[in-house]
Amino acid sequence: MPKQQPPKDTKKPRSKAVDTSIVLAALALIGTLATAFFNSPVILEWLKHRPAPSDASAQVQPPSNPPGNSSSNSSSQMPAASVPSGSGGNGSCLAQQFADIAPDRQMSMEAGATSQDYFFIGEDLAKNDFIGPIGVRLTQNGQPIAGLSFLFFVQSQMFKITSFVDSNCQPVTDYSNASRGGDHNSLQESDTLKIQLAEGLFSMRFTYRAPEAVRLSFLSLP
Repeated sequence: MPKQQPPKDTKKPRSKAVDTSIVLAALALIGTLATAFFNSPVILEWLKHRPAPSDASAQVQPPSNPPGNSSSNSSSQMPAASVPSGSGGNGSCLAQQFADIAPDRQMSMEAGATSQDYFFIGEDLAKNDFIGPIGVRLTQNGQPIAGLSFLFFVQSQMFKITSFVDSNCQPVTDYSNASRGGDHNSLQESDTLKIQLAEGLFSMRFTYRAPEAVRLSFLSLP
C-alpha cells in the first residue's frame, strides 16, 4: 500500500499589514497637542518676556583706535601704570647723556637712599690710577630728576665730577662741596655735595669702601 503523506499545516502565521488609518490618527493627535501647547497663555507669556541673549563677542572686543591714529602712538592708549618708566622724555634724555658709559658702570639712586654701593667690576680692581666714569641717575618718586658722572682716583681717594645735568639734560651749576668748600667738582673721601635742583634741595655723600666699592647717599633736605 502506498504511504500516506501527513496533512499539510494550512494555518501558517500571516504578516500583519500596518493600518494607515491608525498612523494618520496618531499624527493628527500629536499636531493637535503641539498646537494647544504653543497656544497656551503661559507659554506665550514666557516667550514674550524671555530675556534676549547677550552678545558676548561684543563685550570682549577691544575698542578700535579712532580714525587717523597710527600704531606709533599706541603707548598713549595704555594705562599709566603699564607704560615703562623712563621709556621717553626725561628717561631718554639721561640715557643719551650716559650713552658713552658702559651699562655695568651705571647706577640709579632714589632720593632717601642713605647707603647705596657701587661695586667695582673686575678690571677696575686692578687699576691704580682712576676708575670710571661712573654714571648715577638720580630719581625722586621713581622719576628722573638729574644725572651725574664721576671718576674715582684710587690712590688719592678723590672723586672728580665730570658732568652734571638736570632731567632735561641742562647743566646743573648750583651745587657746592658742603664739607670743605672750594672746587665743587673735586671731593675727598666722605665729602658731601649740596645740590639745588628744580625739585628741591638735596645732599649727596661720596665714600670709599676699600678696596671694592664706593658708597653713595642721596637725601632730600628741608
